[in-house]
Amino acid sequence: MGRELQKKKNKSSTSRVKHKPKSKRVNIKSNPLIAAKWDQSLTLAQNYQKLGLTARLNGRTGGIERTKTDVPLGAISAPVSTDTLKVSSRLPTKIKPAEVNIERDPTTGAILRVIQHASNSDNPLNDPLSEATNISNDVEGRRREGVGTNNIVRELEMQASIDIKKQPRRQSKREEEWIDHLITKYGEDYEAMMKDRKLNPYQQSSGDLKRRAQKWKETFEG
Repeated sequence: MGRELQKKKNKSSTSRVKHKPKSKRVNIKSNPLIAAKWDQSLTLAQNYQKLGLTARLNGRTGGIERTKTDVPLGAISAPVSTDTLKVSSRLPTKIKPAEVNIERDPTTGAILRVIQHASNSDNPLNDPLSEATNISNDVEGRRREGVGTNNIVRELEMQASIDIKKQPRRQSKREEEWIDHLITKYGEDYEAMMKDRKLNPYQQSSGDLKRRAQKWKETFEG
C-alpha cells in the first residue's frame, strides 16, 4: 500500500520547490577602494590577507598552510603536521637544557621551589597544541607585517573619517498630491485625516500625517 502511494507522489504534476543555495560571492563593488585592488583569481581570505584586512574578528581555528620559512628554526623537533589539533602520544626524544633557580630548605636541604627565568619557554609540558598556536600566531604576525606595501588600510581609515552629510528625505510626487488632498479637505485636523479610510487607506497615524503635512508645507509654503 505504501509503495503505491509513493508511486503516485512521484507521478504528481505538482513540481517540488527547490531552494537556490545562497551565493557566497562577496559584493566588492560596494567599496571602490577594495574593488580597485581585488583579485578575482584569489579567494576571499587571500584577498583580505593581501590587502591587510581580516574577514573574521576571532582567531583562526586551523587550516593555515605553514611553510618552512614560517616555522622558526628549532621550534618543533618533530615533523610539522598539517593537522594542528593532532596530539602525538610519543614523548619528546630531545629535551632542551634550561637554567632555573632552586630554593632549598636551609636545614634539610630539600627543594622547596623551582624558579624559572622569564626567558624560558611558556610551554614546560611540551604541549603540541600550545606550540602550534604560538607558531600560527607568529605566521599571522609576519604576514601582517609584510602587508605594509599598499595603503589600502590607510585609505579606508581616511574614508571612514570623512563626515558624509545625509541627504534629507524628499517626498515623492504621488505623496505630495496625497498630502495636498488631505490638507485641502481637513486643514490641520489630523485626527479626521486618520479616520478617513478613503484618503488614508493604510491608516497612517495622526502624528505621521502631521509630520508629512509639515514637510509638505516647508516645500510649498516655506
